[in-house]
Amino acid sequence: MNNKKLIYIDKHITRLVAVLDYIKILRPPNAFMVTAIAIAGIWFADSVSPWWMYVLTAVVAVTYIGIAMIHNDIIDLEIDKINAPQRPIPSNKISIKQATTYAVVLFILGTSAGVFLRLEAIIIMVITLIVSLLYNARLKKTGFIGNLAVGFTATSAFLYGEAVAIGFTNFWPISNWNATIYLFLISAILNTSREVTKGIMDVEGDQEHGVKTIAVRYGKKSASKLVTVLLLFALLLAIYPVSIGTFGNIFIVAIFGFLLLMLRAGIPLLKEPDYDNAKKFKTQLLPNMFLALVLTIIDTILL
Repeated sequence: MNNKKLIYIDKHITRLVAVLDYIKILRPPNAFMVTAIAIAGIWFADSVSPWWMYVLTAVVAVTYIGIAMIHNDIIDLEIDKINAPQRPIPSNKISIKQATTYAVVLFILGTSAGVFLRLEAIIIMVITLIVSLLYNARLKKTGFIGNLAVGFTATSAFLYGEAVAIGFTNFWPISNWNATIYLFLISAILNTSREVTKGIMDVEGDQEHGVKTIAVRYGKKSASKLVTVLLLFALLLAIYPVSIGTFGNIFIVAIFGFLLLMLRAGIPLLKEPDYDNAKKFKTQLLPNMFLALVLTIIDTILL
């Protein structure tokens, strides 16, 4: 193989790696989960919604969570040099200028898709983005308030999907709440617990930069206890919609299966709240939530 071919191959590999970095900065697992939640929200509200509604909703979900992730990486650059040096910006694979331009492009793309949807959906879309940016800029350092903000923004896609399909019809009164609303509340609590767990992992960097997480302010042990309380509270909250027939038997199996899986990771975290156990708990939460969501969709179809 001659030098020209080697140079040609090297250039293409370099471009591919660069593209992968731009994908990586969007946090694909998070983007996938948020998109799945938004699509589920539409389906729970109106299972006969047109295909284009799902497509536009997915575009908004991916682009807007991408904006939030990029902004977070820019704001947290110094912290990430300690806590997550492998990320594209702290590793200098993507410059701040390039990341900012990328975020602007995503905003234009996502907003262009969103304006074709309901006004109620646009309201939730804007509120979620604003809360996400406020979290990155201000709320993260407040600790638990910041955790609650992430709990909302990570799962508001349920509300967004609901609003895309039928507006605010089921938001109030409480007697109108459907599967989407209950899943939003349960998931918001679970994601809050995930953020508290993340604080256990990032104590060193957070202490240095004044981020007042539960783990920093009260210790890792207290943080692990709060994680357990939130996990149990979310599961207790799931009992009510089951009792009124919103969900069926498969949902019950999904919830208790989820409980067993998370307790398996949560008990070691409670006993020894170190980085490894916190990472294991945090890593398992999202895929287990997704599995529970799939089972919940099956449950709703068969109910």
